[in-house]
Amino acid sequence: MDDPTTSLTAGSFGPDGELRTWGPFRIVKKLGQGSFGEVYRAWDPTLEREVALKLLQPSGDSDDYKSVLREARLIARVRHPNIVSVYGVDRHDDRVGFWSELIDGKTLSSLIDTQGPFSPTETALIGVELASALSAVHAAGLLHRDIKTSNAMRESGGRIRLLDFGLSHEHGTGIAFAGTPHYMAPELLSGGRPSVASDIYALGVVLYHLATGRYPPEHEASTSGSLLDLRPDLPPGFVKVVETATDRDPKKRYASAGAMMLALSGLIGGENTELKPRITRRVPRWLIGAGLAVALLGGAALTPPVSRFIESKRAGAGSPALYDSYLKAQELLVRYDKPGNTEKAVELFQETIAKDPQFPLAQAGLGRAYWRLYLNTSNVALIPKALAACDQAQKLDKQLAPVQVTMGMIHVGTGQVDLGMQELQQAERLNGNSPDVYAALSGGYQRQHRMADAKAAMQKAIDLAPTDWRWPYLLASVEIEAGEYAAAEGHVREAIQISPDNGLAYYNLGIVFLRQARYADAQTALEKAVQFAPTFRALSSLGSVLLWEGKYAEAATNISRAVQLNPLDDRAWGNLGSAYQRSPDAKDKARGAFLRAIEVAETARKNTPGDPRLIANLGAYYAQLPNAERSLPLLRQAITLAPDNPDVLFTVGVAYETLGRRKEALKSIAKSLDAGFSPETAKRTPGLVALRADQDAPASIK
Repeated sequence: MDDPTTSLTAGSFGPDGELRTWGPFRIVKKLGQGSFGEVYRAWDPTLEREVALKLLQPSGDSDDYKSVLREARLIARVRHPNIVSVYGVDRHDDRVGFWSELIDGKTLSSLIDTQGPFSPTETALIGVELASALSAVHAAGLLHRDIKTSNAMRESGGRIRLLDFGLSHEHGTGIAFAGTPHYMAPELLSGGRPSVASDIYALGVVLYHLATGRYPPEHEASTSGSLLDLRPDLPPGFVKVVETATDRDPKKRYASAGAMMLALSGLIGGENTELKPRITRRVPRWLIGAGLAVALLGGAALTPPVSRFIESKRAGAGSPALYDSYLKAQELLVRYDKPGNTEKAVELFQETIAKDPQFPLAQAGLGRAYWRLYLNTSNVALIPKALAACDQAQKLDKQLAPVQVTMGMIHVGTGQVDLGMQELQQAERLNGNSPDVYAALSGGYQRQHRMADAKAAMQKAIDLAPTDWRWPYLLASVEIEAGEYAAAEGHVREAIQISPDNGLAYYNLGIVFLRQARYADAQTALEKAVQFAPTFRALSSLGSVLLWEGKYAEAATNISRAVQLNPLDDRAWGNLGSAYQRSPDAKDKARGAFLRAIEVAETARKNTPGDPRLIANLGAYYAQLPNAERSLPLLRQAITLAPDNPDVLFTVGVAYETLGRRKEALKSIAKSLDAGFSPETAKRTPGLVALRADQDAPASIK
């Protein structure tokens, strides 16, 4: 849309008495109101995007503002695909307001009004998404306090989004009674304080309401009889989930939102899953005594069967055979560079857990395997599965370092860096001699741009396990990001020496060469990577190198293979469009590839709305159509978010040149070169041929 900035002062009203602005925001449309205040569709001129703006009732109490600000800061840390992101909070003209992601969709309450109750399967699917979101809220140390069908929305793409945390409650009315009566747990109605259990109760009422259009008898006088009296077609397993969640006794409800999600997931999978009582595995007293006796006898070795039995019990496994199964799955994960190993690990962990659901390390391993599979495929549906497995492991044993490592990796990887680092630091306290802990911490430091700390943590992992290929490989990744290519090459070669058939190591070697514009070397390394493991990343990167070398037909062939393996990567589709664009026999396919890149990137932006590289790429794809109306706001937003990132600056510069905006293109590309972008790469970029001939072009790229 056009820039709707206005000269009206903050809080100004139009002739019709309607609010026109609030602070820097321009009001576009009123969306609704309640006792808390009003909700508007508004325009944010700083980042040039529409937002949902909620203004609370006027108040001169500074404590109200401080309370809302404190909670908004906490909520802003929670990043989850099913949670609406809060962008900011402020006060103008004695009105506290906060603005958040604007969702195109309908609330569940409006859907019930228009189409009636949902089917059991659809209700369970919605419940899984809401429970996953609620699990993330609770993991951040927050409560929602107002879960209801009008605070959950199905967006146009079908995803369920959880809205409104505690921000819209009227401050000063008493925290304990915050909420909506139809959804409030009995203990809240009696004056008790909100808790995880009261949030789970409210979610149970949501499922009850979605399935019947009514509320439980204790909340609606006209409701009588059981849930099955209202819906005889409801499966017993579904009824049990709802009844457990809405039990009058908080202690009898699910212990966590993750546990409730697992129960619902079991129903969707066709299993009549019932979560068993929580059991924490501990080493039996007689085993501790046996260990002491061995020590007193001078350390005599146990026979292999007895030793294996003790190891399995210490790990929480039901038998040595199950412990062996767990170890085999772990071995598969260590060599995640081998195609198919991660999928096999998932299957083996699942088989192990099916035989012993109370095996905490197997649950933690399954969470790690799901996360690795997500990294391989970009399938966001795997993230809640990973978190659910970790949640189950944590219920079985809170002092388990591997589950803290996996949860930390997931939260760091999904943008909840502060929460993830807290979990990783807890893992370090639990096991300070684990190389996995320090490797995960290194990844967290990378996200915080603390490169020295990232390298130090990864070096500690190497010191603890010098024969594991993963640690020099990952240290090279840190050094690549830091621009230390000579050191990165040395560490990649160490990884190759440890595992000579490792396609991922050769892939990283190719990236080292690519970053230095050593295209022939990069092509050789990436061809080796494809030989050992024809993965999406190897094929896509090989295609990129061929693109830089001007071998457009070969580039298109390799990138086409890549997108067949993983159609959820926007950059591969964008590179495919560029290859088609410059291949005489495939020009007509270019537009379709760019449109597909846009579709994938727009979907990804819903999960990571503040990713400047993604936003810059999306702006570049729109520029190729060309669609300046969509492209330009994205390019400006990317620069606002990452004004010093050389990759972002270069992508934006090329997009400006594509749109015929030479002045902006020269400025952005010059800044990217000053920030460290490779002049050699800029020289080889096909879209900059005319710009390089401009008299004002930087001398280093002419």
